[in-house]
Amino acid sequence: MGAKYVVVEGLPTTGCLPLAMTLAPTDDRDDIGCVGSSNKQSYTHNAQLQAHLQDLRKQYPQALISYADYWNAYRTVMKNSNKYKFKEPFKACCGSGGGPYNFDLFVPCGSPAVSRACKNPAQYINWDGVHLTEAMYKVVADLFIHGGYCHPSFDVLLSSKTQGD
Repeated sequence: MGAKYVVVEGLPTTGCLPLAMTLAPTDDRDDIGCVGSSNKQSYTHNAQLQAHLQDLRKQYPQALISYADYWNAYRTVMKNSNKYKFKEPFKACCGSGGGPYNFDLFVPCGSPAVSRACKNPAQYINWDGVHLTEAMYKVVADLFIHGGYCHPSFDVLLSSKTQGD
């Protein structure tokens, strides 16, 4: 259809979401404390996606197709949450149920039982058990744009665009 510049985002480490952590058995954890089976599924999906992107790059050599590595960017934050100023890597900011994840599938953020969010959302990775906080999205976006988690990089994408390629 004529697209020349495309960024395709992979899946994040879905096993780190409070939803997954709540539903999975406690013995299904990986090296960063997230649901191992979910993260493996996301990883496998991303590997297949990248293989298909390689095929598309060969089929459309005039297009620049960049892969945003959400899985590894998210993992990097989880492994270094203090570096990124996150104090609550697993808890939902807007949730109910308390416990290690502050998440209840049947009482989600926005329901009458959840009348307010946490006081400091910027210290949380997760907003409501499924979506990330603005602070986490900002960190991940920065890792894509400046942190080497986009292949080819945004610099390559932008320089190709300004050169009129």
